[in-house]
Amino acid sequence: MPGIWLTHWTIRLALTCYLAYLAGWLVARDARWPAIGRWIWTAGCGLFVLHVVCAMAFYHHWSHAAAFDKTARETQELLGFSFGGGIYFSYVFLLLWLADVLWSWLAPVSYFTRPLWIAASVHVYLLFIAANGAMVFESGPTRWGGIAGCLLLAGLGVWRWSRFSRREVRPDVSLDGHMN
Repeated sequence: MPGIWLTHWTIRLALTCYLAYLAGWLVARDARWPAIGRWIWTAGCGLFVLHVVCAMAFYHHWSHAAAFDKTARETQELLGFSFGGGIYFSYVFLLLWLADVLWSWLAPVSYFTRPLWIAASVHVYLLFIAANGAMVFESGPTRWGGIAGCLLLAGLGVWRWSRFSRREVRPDVSLDGHMN
């Protein structure tokens, strides 16, 4: 029973850290946010690593084949077709999150000045997988928490976009960027 509890709560806490990180990324204007966010991001990743260890130990008995088969059965039940390859998307999720955290600690200047498209690509993938895991393949509090979290992020994203789009254009710069 403790294994089931650990497996469920490590993913819930990992996704809570992920949600907090994304929410902070959307709204924080404090110069301290990158340092605070990096700790939240790291804690979430650590919890996700612990979740994978718990899932492999308590549910799959350290067998990739068992994880593959369970993924295929769950996909069959939920979507009507058997596809165990979804486990590989989870592995990519783990590796991508871990690589992103390591980059933030090992090369912080490069990490915090990376092009927006790289950060956005990482988060589009991670959010897509997390949302599917929480809302499609789970039920109960995890599903409802996933829905609430996605709605919160959508609301914050709209708020952030509306603030960005309402910025006034400088009168000395034309819309094509040339000085008047």
